[in-house]
Amino acid sequence: MNDFKKKLEGYRNIVFICIALVGFKNNIQAQNVSTQTVRGIVVDAENDYPLFGATIELIINSSAQPIGTTTDENGRFELGNIPVGRQAFKCSYIGYSEQIISNYLVVQGKEGYLDIKLEETPFSLSEIVILSRKLGEVNNALISVSANTLEQEEIIRFSGSLGDVSRMAQNFAGVSGVSDERNDIIVRGNSPSSVLWRLEGVDIPSPNHWASLGTTGGPVSMLNANNLRSSDFISSAFPADYSNVTGAVVDLKLRNGNSSKYEFLGQIGFNGFEFGAEGPVNAIAENASFLINYRHSTLAVLSSFGFEFGTGSAIPQYQDINFKVNIPTKKAGTFSFWGLGGLSDISFRADDESDDLYSASGENLDSESKTGILGFNHKYFFNEKTSSNISLALSATESINTREEIIKPNSDAFEKIFNGNMAQEKATINWTVNSKINKKNRIKYGANYDHFNLKTLDSTLVDNTFWFNTSDFNGSTSLLRVYGQWQYKPNEKLKLNTGFNVLFLSLNNSLALEPRFGLTYDVNQHNTFALGYGRHNQIQPLPIYFSRQYDATEQKNTQNKELDFLKSDHFVVSYSHLFKNNLQLKLETYYQSLFSAAVDPDEGYFSVLNAGADFIFPNNVGLTNDGKGKNYGLELTLQKNLTKGFYFLLTGSLFESKYTGADGVERNTFYNSNYVTNILIGKEFTLNDNFFFTIDAKMTYAGGRRYTPINLQASIMQNEEILDHTNSFGQQYKPYVRPDLKFGLKANIKKTTHSFSIDLQNFIFRENVFTQFYDENSQTIKTLNQRGFLPDIRYQLLF
Repeated sequence: MNDFKKKLEGYRNIVFICIALVGFKNNIQAQNVSTQTVRGIVVDAENDYPLFGATIELIINSSAQPIGTTTDENGRFELGNIPVGRQAFKCSYIGYSEQIISNYLVVQGKEGYLDIKLEETPFSLSEIVILSRKLGEVNNALISVSANTLEQEEIIRFSGSLGDVSRMAQNFAGVSGVSDERNDIIVRGNSPSSVLWRLEGVDIPSPNHWASLGTTGGPVSMLNANNLRSSDFISSAFPADYSNVTGAVVDLKLRNGNSSKYEFLGQIGFNGFEFGAEGPVNAIAENASFLINYRHSTLAVLSSFGFEFGTGSAIPQYQDINFKVNIPTKKAGTFSFWGLGGLSDISFRADDESDDLYSASGENLDSESKTGILGFNHKYFFNEKTSSNISLALSATESINTREEIIKPNSDAFEKIFNGNMAQEKATINWTVNSKINKKNRIKYGANYDHFNLKTLDSTLVDNTFWFNTSDFNGSTSLLRVYGQWQYKPNEKLKLNTGFNVLFLSLNNSLALEPRFGLTYDVNQHNTFALGYGRHNQIQPLPIYFSRQYDATEQKNTQNKELDFLKSDHFVVSYSHLFKNNLQLKLETYYQSLFSAAVDPDEGYFSVLNAGADFIFPNNVGLTNDGKGKNYGLELTLQKNLTKGFYFLLTGSLFESKYTGADGVERNTFYNSNYVTNILIGKEFTLNDNFFFTIDAKMTYAGGRRYTPINLQASIMQNEEILDHTNSFGQQYKPYVRPDLKFGLKANIKKTTHSFSIDLQNFIFRENVFTQFYDENSQTIKTLNQRGFLPDIRYQLLF
């Protein structure tokens, strides 16, 4: 009855909000037509060289006054008096394919910025004309298959994303994330640890609060979507400039701040209180700019004023900052400084009445993490064909965790059972040369050096008698990568991308050579076939190398340091069809062969391929590279970009993910949910020239999480949870189902833009299973469900 009342109250609140929004719409008074300035830059798509004299114009009715301009010697342009609302722009340049940017949202509180990349046609203009930017067209022209774009506006607009890049990526075909509590990216059955994060051309550690060494996900992202520009997400057969990765690449770019005027952002929502600023830095150089955004946990701020949320002491305390300074010069190239940082801590207490998903019954858990990344980039054009890019970066991450266990049931006495401290410092030097030899040939080559300083010290209380360091290392290692790529376009239909990568790990002198190949064939403007192959290597998650066990021999406790790279062969075939009305169908099938995976000869079911979706790694020792795995499947994407206020995205994936441990038995991986389907649909209503109302909906239906059943009788006898490893990952929870519904209102008022939204996540109160566990007090198996219904209310002010 109580559950029914909660659901009834939730539905009542939803209806009330809908009525309020509709009532607000009906009471809007007509406003005068407002205008805004739109700036931007036009560059060559293959080498980013600025195009002088390109034409950019607003596409409007023929009866209206035309608005247009041309780019200066730096490829920059400025268009004034652009009406607010959805607008379309056309860009053209002699010898290049024409491009149309449609449905660009112009608002009053912030100047618009267009980053336009034109592709040079190798033949006469009459033979090839691009009438609009292709759906999902990626930034890296060397990508052939398995790629999508992460657009800033969509990350913010789409229901269920929470403004989180990772949760946005979970909408793509082949990607699953059947967890409300973490934003791990699971691609085609691969572990989240196989994902590579890249920011401004530099590989970075996990950009998430409460991140752990070797993992790539977490509960809350530190990346601020307001600071991002169009970025790439690649799920297979990566070009040669990506290495040390076997699962997926998230290649993120930060936008530049406004170099002409100061602008500000204020925002409050479930994820935090935010304040952002950007503007010119004329004292440094002409067109120099800065961009910065700071955020603080909403629940932490409100709890300091005495508000309670039913979570006991478990209040997430976190704050983060994103920034970039861009300095273009006339002769010395372009310099940029950027950074990302975050602090986070939380405490779970055994006496809290609310259940949590992170600590066991009868335990106290304290978790703290710190992450800081500083980067420097210098881009220089030797001439209009060849450029050099040098990147330097320093990053530091640390996670500290302690656990206390209740000594006796129903008592207040606790004893510490675990101390964990893992820290990593990394220095990166990256150098890339990009040369467009002619219209048909392009080469790109470079090198990357990462130097790691590591400190790991995890201590566990063994049998309530003595402490043992399950991880104990203080030292350094390095990873060197060298690569080269060649792109060849023999005609207007074919594009060949090929290359190689070499990796060397100094920890144990592991060496690997990786060939890459991609081919794209445009049958015509509507049909494209593509295929890709790549050999990919990745170092094992760093904590694995330094694991120790108290009852193991010294040989076993040091054996993990000799582990070779995890290796993977990717094979992909793709077909896409572009219909009229901005609708695209894409089909892709793939096969991935994994080998040299770390497995345990003493625990035949164990494989590192199943690790990475938690805050800790297993501390198995004596591992060997005798494991293997395979992932294969079929993916479908049907997408309609925003057109006349309407969009939808349908993705479906059928796949199998298997692994073989040291015992030679093939099993399901932990990530083999078998199928994932996402449906996103939205409509934008123009109430008048200054007010816009949006409705966005999302539905996810996916196979449930795999799990190893609990042996209840053995658990009762030993008074601790004992898993039945004869059936490892052989069972599956019921399907994961989550519908989300989002309402939004945007208002342009007196040189400001106000945005209000409410995202009703899991509004049907579906109880999706998170895990099962053995409860020692009741000697039963209990089920713990995921977060459930969550209303994410946000307000943003641009001024």
